[in-house]
Amino acid sequence: MNTGRKIADAQLALARARRPSVPLLDRLLLATTPEEVAATVTAARPYILEDLFDAPGPAPAQLRATHAAELGISKSDLAYRALHPGLDVGIYACSHSMGIPSVAGPAAVMDQLAQLESSGIGVWDDGTWPAVMDQFRERCAQLVGGRLSEGDVTWFPNVSEALCAVLEGFSGGTIVYTSGHFTTGHYVHHQWAQNTGGKLCEVALDPDGSMPTARLIDAITPDTRVLSISHALFESGWLQDLPALAAALREKAPDALLLLDAYQTAGSVPIEAAALGDHVAVTAGGHKQLRSSAGAAFLYLPNRWLRTLTPKRTGWWNHADPFAFEKGAVRRATDGSRFRTGTPTLAGMAMLLGELAALASSTQGSLHDAVGRSRRVTSALVGRVIERAREKGLEVRGAWSPERRAAFVCLVVSDGAHLNEELARHGMRVDFRPLAAGSTDGYIRVGTNSAGFAYEMDAVVDAIAAHRPARA
Repeated sequence: MNTGRKIADAQLALARARRPSVPLLDRLLLATTPEEVAATVTAARPYILEDLFDAPGPAPAQLRATHAAELGISKSDLAYRALHPGLDVGIYACSHSMGIPSVAGPAAVMDQLAQLESSGIGVWDDGTWPAVMDQFRERCAQLVGGRLSEGDVTWFPNVSEALCAVLEGFSGGTIVYTSGHFTTGHYVHHQWAQNTGGKLCEVALDPDGSMPTARLIDAITPDTRVLSISHALFESGWLQDLPALAAALREKAPDALLLLDAYQTAGSVPIEAAALGDHVAVTAGGHKQLRSSAGAAFLYLPNRWLRTLTPKRTGWWNHADPFAFEKGAVRRATDGSRFRTGTPTLAGMAMLLGELAALASSTQGSLHDAVGRSRRVTSALVGRVIERAREKGLEVRGAWSPERRAAFVCLVVSDGAHLNEELARHGMRVDFRPLAAGSTDGYIRVGTNSAGFAYEMDAVVDAIAAHRPARA
């Protein structure tokens, strides 16, 4: 057995050794006295792997360090991986909405809540929470290559609300998008057309899940108001040619907006929003490669659109001075807050800020460089998955190179839901997308991440090959 397989087995052994636990909230709901609540909270301990498992053998991190040279793993890569102890519980190759967080994200949330516990409303007066909001704006702008001098970042609980907030400012004309957009894009676009009487132009994908750039450009007309695209297509991993699309939209419809949904790519594919032009807006959520759970989506919008778009929803937080408590019609803020409604989700912001700090630490604190590193690492792992899958006789969706893919690979499978469950039972997390509603055939998405290693990808692909249904 090779070294990589030994380490993968050690990780899978940890997943099998996981002790069942009762969530703190469930225990709290059973408490009937203040003493019981206090005792339950006191008994709760921080998330420490050693407290959750009866370790059945050598720790995966210890094995990796011992065999790092053999595996081609650097000291800096080991240190970065050590920030993500949860990745050693089985093998996480899932491209689903929830990534495994580092130790930094949950710690940032706990600190933010501790500030509330000790200061109450003082978190506003002493500037603690406003500082979190400003840091969130700055770091998210950096993440997508935007500049706060040329635009602003505002927060949302999810990308769906961000898309709605932007499109509410448009009436008439045409939205151009692709059939490969995630479901929320379809719903939002169709609702916009119903609300405004505007037109939709849906551009079809090729059968392999790719979207030829020329075909999408051909769909742009002078009547186009918005080109709404997903940076990567969730059912294939196809990566859109963003610079070419931005240039073509400026030429063919200079008054149109390119609305980029970077949910699939933020943190793993560089985006230079400001360099692309002031007709480009970017929205993303703190999931997947950003690993920050729910409640931390954002929108980067250039000043050109901040001045001209007015969403139809409102609330006290998009007022120019929310703490003035003025009554009557809203006097909207002129910065990104004009697209918000109610009180900001500080816990989600703190979680994402913690995860962005962990990501930046992989390149001495530069978030920009860290995204570049993430792209190099995940592209190499994507190439490894493709190579291994073909060796094992598995069908890879699309014949494109890793450079044309986001940080995951889609493998064509039958009885995919059962296969997905079987892999999870063995401690491996991937995710399945059906070919059509109700179909058992479809795609297993094998996700990579910036803290992952090649031996993990080999183990997952080997398991998929071993557990696939026998051919008739």
